[in-house]
Amino acid sequence: MSFAPVTVQLTDGRRCTLRAAAEGDDAGLYALEQAIVDARDGVVKYPDELPPDLAAYAEKRANSGAAFALVAAQDDGELLGEASLVRLPFRMLRHVAVLGMGVHPRAQGRGLGRALLTHLLAWARDHRDPDGGRVLRVELYTRADNHRALALYHALGFRLEGTRRAFVLRDDGALVDDHMMALLFA
Repeated sequence: MSFAPVTVQLTDGRRCTLRAAAEGDDAGLYALEQAIVDARDGVVKYPDELPPDLAAYAEKRANSGAAFALVAAQDDGELLGEASLVRLPFRMLRHVAVLGMGVHPRAQGRGLGRALLTHLLAWARDHRDPDGGRVLRVELYTRADNHRALALYHALGFRLEGTRRAFVLRDDGALVDDHMMALLFA
């Protein structure tokens, strides 16, 4: 699954390289997920629900079923974002991929999420499996109070397909809806 690395410039002037995730990225991805979860904005898990250490994280990641993942790396190697697609396992559903993505709190609102998602979706549109199969539907789940993410998803063509009412219990005790969105490739 090839992806030619791409350099993108964020709105704050920083440059990142978008590239396919590699085996050696586990430590950087673990640190990225810890930073995102610690920020408590738009996530659905607590810090104590993360794997306890890097080895457990690497094992979980190896067994995640991710079909393809992109990372955004700074020149110093720090990962500022990731976006991945997980294909559904059954033959009748192999055309469906579930999107997961995260951007480091220090890089949010700088165009990195848009860059990651744009390149990941372009890869998905162009990719063909050895048997000719391909992704025709990308779906995602996002909290209804994650306004920045919702705006991005809408701008890139995702449409709301359903709402799980009062699905997320926030830290402050408020119940928040969760949206299911999807993008269909023609």
